[in-house]
Amino acid sequence: MQTSRPTILVIFGATGDVVARKVIPSLYHLFRSNQLPAMFCVIGFSRREQTTDVFRTYVREMLEKHVSPSLEATQVQTFLNLFSYTRAELDRPEDYTPLGEKLGFIDGEWKTCANKLFYLAVPPSLYNPILNSLSVSRLTESCGEEGSWTRVLVEKPIGTNQATAEAIDEQLAQLFKEEQIYRIEHYLAKEMVRNILAFRFRNDIFEPVWNAQGIESVQIHLHETLGVEKRGAFYDSVGTLRDVGQNHLLQLLALIAMEKPSSLDPDAVRDARADVLTHLKPLSPIEIASNTYRAQYNGYQEIVGVGPNSQTETYFRIEAEIDMPRWRGVPFILDAGKRIGNLKKQIIITLKHPAPCLCPTDGHSKNRILISMQPDEAIKIEFVAKKPGATMEMESRTLDFLLRPKDSIAQYVEEYAQVLLDAVRGDQTLFVNTTELKAMWRFIDPIVEAWSQGSVPLNMYEPDTNESIES
Repeated sequence: MQTSRPTILVIFGATGDVVARKVIPSLYHLFRSNQLPAMFCVIGFSRREQTTDVFRTYVREMLEKHVSPSLEATQVQTFLNLFSYTRAELDRPEDYTPLGEKLGFIDGEWKTCANKLFYLAVPPSLYNPILNSLSVSRLTESCGEEGSWTRVLVEKPIGTNQATAEAIDEQLAQLFKEEQIYRIEHYLAKEMVRNILAFRFRNDIFEPVWNAQGIESVQIHLHETLGVEKRGAFYDSVGTLRDVGQNHLLQLLALIAMEKPSSLDPDAVRDARADVLTHLKPLSPIEIASNTYRAQYNGYQEIVGVGPNSQTETYFRIEAEIDMPRWRGVPFILDAGKRIGNLKKQIIITLKHPAPCLCPTDGHSKNRILISMQPDEAIKIEFVAKKPGATMEMESRTLDFLLRPKDSIAQYVEEYAQVLLDAVRGDQTLFVNTTELKAMWRFIDPIVEAWSQGSVPLNMYEPDTNESIES
């Protein structure tokens, strides 16, 4: 895998929130660390009426806002020179002609057939017209030079349910081969999440008990202190389950539950994740009523863009089960929410307690493994040890591994830098394949449908408290 070949990144929706907060800072990180190809440029392709100079000013403002207001001026200007802008109605095929001309001009100027990476940083409703226009304009066709490629980066959410996701996926398959399609799941690019594979399969300590015989339960928490803020209209159409449950939580579940892949080859890792997800047991209507919970924080309906009688959840909890011999009977408890009292993004694996045990008469302690993404990036193992002294008095102790100090973590920048770098060099390990996508929606769809019919009441909770998770 190499990143030296000339590459053109075309960003659809270049003035949107994802690009401002995540993509531009991440590209700057790669630029500053010399990880971009020597010949590299970015074409912003969006509806906003503006010139290249205005777009570059916008990029500078986003750097000052999301990276630092005091960056080195010469370096920033060199970075800005990588950017240009083409205005277009994204659903109008004729507007793609100027884009084709610009791509041809760059190829001619560079005297090569550059790689083309098309990044769809737009809502799912625009995927269909963009893909149609790309097809009509023939921009996805390779220019034929050996070693050059065309790829597409697709942002989440891909679809709003299984049917729309499969329609988008089929359309992608008409234009691209699977090895050209990069479905973003930025949680897989988090440093501690990537460490799960190493923790499980490069160590021999826990894998022998990593099953239904050794594990009592698995809990996966994504508790955020932030609210919906300025995303009211989008969030009200999606909700927490589809925003983070259908993707982030299920991918974390897959990493915890997957069998050891045959190698670290991208296809082997993705197939191992997909195998777990296809064995997620769909919940029946009775199980949805008893094993799921949803709630909304007070004040949510006052946010601009949110309906006055909105039934959208800002917190949910689901008890899932994997129908595989290794995991049969082990509950996987998934929960996520906005405006929760304490920031906590972690996985808790509780091991089964041996019976009989050499335990004190006043209670039993269970061993737990905690894998934390936030607020700390850490792995903690809880165990029991004897207290110093003449008696066999026991106490709970913890082995801690802190990956790095909290202040060294740049939110989103590191993940999206990894996403962009891997897309350029052709490593699909941290991207979702088509089987994973379908399996995740197959599990989530019945829950969304049942909730929409009122089978599970929408509870309310006070924001900035732990009221919802304690209910």
